[in-house]
Amino acid sequence: MKLEVKEGLRQLAFPETTLMSPPPRKVPTKGAKKKVDIARSKGKITSTSRIPSSWEVVDSQNPDSQPSPSPTTSSYKRKKGARLGKTSLSPLPPPTRYPKPKAILVMRPIDYMPRFMLPFIEKVVDVIGDGHCGFRAIAEFMGLTEKNHLMIRTHLIQELMDHRDDYVEVFAGEDRYNYILNGLHPPANTKTCAHLVDKWLTFPDMGHIVANYYKMCVVVLTNLEVGKSESFFPLRGPPPPGNQKTPILCLGAIPNHFVLISLKNGCPLPPSSTEWHNHKKEDAVTWEDEYLDRHDLFRKLTAIESGNKPCKPQKESNKAAPILLDTPEKPKQQFEVIAEDEEDSMSLDLLQSLGL
Repeated sequence: MKLEVKEGLRQLAFPETTLMSPPPRKVPTKGAKKKVDIARSKGKITSTSRIPSSWEVVDSQNPDSQPSPSPTTSSYKRKKGARLGKTSLSPLPPPTRYPKPKAILVMRPIDYMPRFMLPFIEKVVDVIGDGHCGFRAIAEFMGLTEKNHLMIRTHLIQELMDHRDDYVEVFAGEDRYNYILNGLHPPANTKTCAHLVDKWLTFPDMGHIVANYYKMCVVVLTNLEVGKSESFFPLRGPPPPGNQKTPILCLGAIPNHFVLISLKNGCPLPPSSTEWHNHKKEDAVTWEDEYLDRHDLFRKLTAIESGNKPCKPQKESNKAAPILLDTPEKPKQQFEVIAEDEEDSMSLDLLQSLGL
């Protein structure tokens, strides 16, 4: 009886419709209807286009005014996949065009020589430019190798010390003599000589030392922009007797470097150095005699190339007062010169105009 009463009370309190069962329809759990959907449901908006923004509404009411800027109409083009907030909306500046680098003109050693001397140059030997280049070029001329440049320094040191009084007079004092002597000594580390200008071969000071030790004519050849071309003869001792010819050591001087130049026989030679005229001994006076005509020719060609009038020679040529020798004078030899480029052709025209 009691069980029936409890069952009846349960049905009154919890009818069958309230039992835990799935709802008859899906109930929205989040979000709300958009205003556009509400307006369309009420029939106020029938168009499918988007609602204009507040900026566009103001612009439509004031057609004469300048349109308001909008991020969507900006001239900045956002890259595909770009993240917002990481890039600026201002337009990028155009890329800067840098000027193309100019080609550096590479000068050859022969380009630093006088143009009128090009037909008379047979060969140019370039040596290692490490601060020993002048001594290397001398070693190459003497039939040695470039590695014997230290031997050349030793020879010049010996010459300088054996005739100390003569060179003190040439260098006008002890200070200059000691400076040249110290410059001939190689540095402790021979690889650092390129940075030690005091250890380089220098002219005109060392030109007399080289000419005296090797008993030959030493020529420094360069153009007027680099320096002065000169010939150096021994300060003491006569030239070889008879018709014996001595070789000519020619060093080409270019900025911070020396090269060895082979000259053709009978070519023009630069004038003798002033120090040789001032300090030569009596027995060395005749060293210059056989080169006087070649000195005069060099002066004339230099004056023509530089655009100046030919200067007067320092002394009369041996053509006017020939030197009588025991052996008959050889006939003048003709040398065939082949021009390799335009500059050589111009030099040949210049020589032909002088009747050479």
